[in-house]
Amino acid sequence: MPPTAEALMRSRYTAYTRGDIGYIAATLAADQRHAFDAAAAKGWAARATWLSLRIVSTARGQIGDADGVVSFVATYREAGKTIEHHEVSQFRRDDDGAWRFVAGDTRAMVMEPKRPAGAAKVGRNDPCPCGSGKKHKFCCAR
Repeated sequence: MPPTAEALMRSRYTAYTRGDIGYIAATLAADQRHAFDAAAAKGWAARATWLSLRIVSTARGQIGDADGVVSFVATYREAGKTIEHHEVSQFRRDDDGAWRFVAGDTRAMVMEPKRPAGAAKVGRNDPCPCGSGKKHKFCCAR
């Protein structure tokens, strides 16, 4: 098992990118496993195209600690939208000394694509800049 709470957080992110829901379940604290919806987690992992993980901060969670907190942002694409999943996760060591995920306070934000400065605005009836050949209003403007 990972030696720190942050390392466990990173390994859980990797498990989501690979669809390894068994690992996600195995790294839950024992008192949290009853509430885990493996089917929902598997569906989310499969629908998402995982883009990046950014650790924002950590508190405790080191080799000598009993608990820890990791704040992170996981970015992914789902249904054509880029989403930032912000979470503050709580971890604690179990009786055998392994780090376990306890709970997470989450927030997801859809990221709007940014237009470069000075770029012309695309009209609704103009061809879509993605190159699909469709009108912008029937393609990426949806």
